[in-house]
Amino acid sequence: MAARVLVVDDSPTIVNMLSLMLRQHGFDAMGAKDGREALAMLQRQSVDLVITDVNMPNMDGFALISAIRGNPAWSGLPIIVLTTESAPRDLESGLRRGADLYVTKPVKPADLMVMVRSLLA
Repeated sequence: MAARVLVVDDSPTIVNMLSLMLRQHGFDAMGAKDGREALAMLQRQSVDLVITDVNMPNMDGFALISAIRGNPAWSGLPIIVLTTESAPRDLESGLRRGADLYVTKPVKPADLMVMVRSLLA
């Protein structure tokens, strides 16, 4: 069974692009438009990895990471932050909350796939 990756971004273009790329590399991909929708999806389906943006309406990526890490059922879920936010304080905030990787856009697709495979290994 293919590993399931949840892509969380308020841009449908980014969600579609990343989901297509993940599927082309043998992963099962699903998308959510913000942290609230992502949490609802996590309650309904098992997920093996989350890729999230930071800036989103309703619940941003930092709050999503905190919510995931605060739930014992999801506390070990690998999380990649993929964002345009490159300030050191944002990097520190993401990692402090529990992100496994903090990556700034743009990222080479091959590099992102290496990161995904590494976290799922």
